[in-house]
Amino acid sequence: MLVPGKLLSFWIHSLKSGTQDVNYQKTRAENIIPFDNQITVGGTLGNIFRIFTDKTSPTTNTLLNLKPIATTGQLKVTINGACKNKGEEDEKAGAAVFISNGHPDNRVAKLPKYIDQSKKTGELVAAKLAAEPLDPRLSLCIETRSKYLHSILKEPSKLDDGGFFNTRNASALQSTIASLRARETPTLISLSKGEDNYRNGKGARDQANVTARKDRANYVNVSPQPMLQVTGAKLTTLTQGLAYKIIKDIQTKKNEMVRRRTEGNLNRIKDSIQDRFDYIPTSESIWKAIQHKDLEKKTRDFMWIITHDAYWTGTHWLRGSMGPELQERAFCALCGKVDDFQHILTECESPGQNIIWHLAGKVWDLKKSTLPWTFLSLGDILGCGLVRAKNGGENHLWKILLAELAYLIWVLCCERVIANEGIPFTGTEVQNRWYKMINDRLEMDCRMTHPRYETRTLSKTLVIQTWEGTLMGEEELPEDWTTTNGVLVGSTRGQGEEVTGVG
Repeated sequence: MLVPGKLLSFWIHSLKSGTQDVNYQKTRAENIIPFDNQITVGGTLGNIFRIFTDKTSPTTNTLLNLKPIATTGQLKVTINGACKNKGEEDEKAGAAVFISNGHPDNRVAKLPKYIDQSKKTGELVAAKLAAEPLDPRLSLCIETRSKYLHSILKEPSKLDDGGFFNTRNASALQSTIASLRARETPTLISLSKGEDNYRNGKGARDQANVTARKDRANYVNVSPQPMLQVTGAKLTTLTQGLAYKIIKDIQTKKNEMVRRRTEGNLNRIKDSIQDRFDYIPTSESIWKAIQHKDLEKKTRDFMWIITHDAYWTGTHWLRGSMGPELQERAFCALCGKVDDFQHILTECESPGQNIIWHLAGKVWDLKKSTLPWTFLSLGDILGCGLVRAKNGGENHLWKILLAELAYLIWVLCCERVIANEGIPFTGTEVQNRWYKMINDRLEMDCRMTHPRYETRTLSKTLVIQTWEGTLMGEEELPEDWTTTNGVLVGSTRGQGEEVTGVG
């Protein structure tokens, strides 16, 4: 049962008369919108009640004096955000408010580490800086090229209704909206397009880029004033799906401790990426890469579970609650080693992983890539989505070879242990399964170039760039072979028993 929180902690009484009747400057331009600073609750009684409120949020009955004042003019500012080394451990972001070259009221801020380091957050912080009055008698027009920021500030009440749950940059969003609401003069949000205001847009972008590279960060207060925010979700707009997401979000925040096994695999991935590509990814970028659409859903799920070390393999069977007969499952029946995923995917002596990786290496060598095919670790496989090869085609193929083939190795392992009662596959059987999998994936890539797949459609350029150099009889194929039947990955077949690999 969902119980409403204390009314006083989230309901803000009507503000002083006139606040909601601000006479905004009229404009017909669709890309210019007035910011709605209303935070009062109106309508039916159901609109007042909110649930999942923040019990730690201070209760206040103080009302700000937000009665509009007469304006003496309008100030136009252009804002922008920038992020350097995105997705890496040393990522850094900056924000800029630009009026004109050399203007004394231009503002910049390098985001501190306690704020999410991203371009979008930089844009939010820039809007917050712009909202802090330079001249309180002037109305404000904030120009931005960010569709994200424009859409957020178009209807801030929607975020209030959802309680900012399951929302990235929630603290920065709440703080920015609160700062804009605190203004006593009208605020317009303008979305610049094309060459609109090119000079100021470039000035803001350049200042944000320079600021992001600075060594010292600025202090940014992202704690909104209690009287300018509401907590919890509005009861009348709450759906069952949203309620479930909010509950999971609250549970996640209460248990922020990362599982030891998960943390170990994340560190393993970071070490492998640093060794191979000379940068350290963030944990967030690792999870994002695992969910990339280049991989099939079953493979994404497989990689996600391995990263959490949630499959019952290896040392999971050595827990004290397991009997002796179950603890035997912790060890490979063939090798006698701990049967964890490092062993299953890269070390096991049973015909499977060594043949598969050997054949994958032969395909990769056909690409003549500057990225060498060397011994693969578990970190390389789980972090394959973070590859930085010379072009998109090589990146795409690297992900396919490592992730999809790792899934094939796991399938063969399960079939050998369960269905075949421990009887190993022959080399020819493994090789045939490999060819089927790689050619099925080639066929799927070709099919995915059809426009009917809309946002999931792959570009023909990417598909051709991915597989060129690896196809059988490629010199006889048309320039665009993505719609040609019978295109296969080429290599020597029939030597499965003699193949040895890198495992």
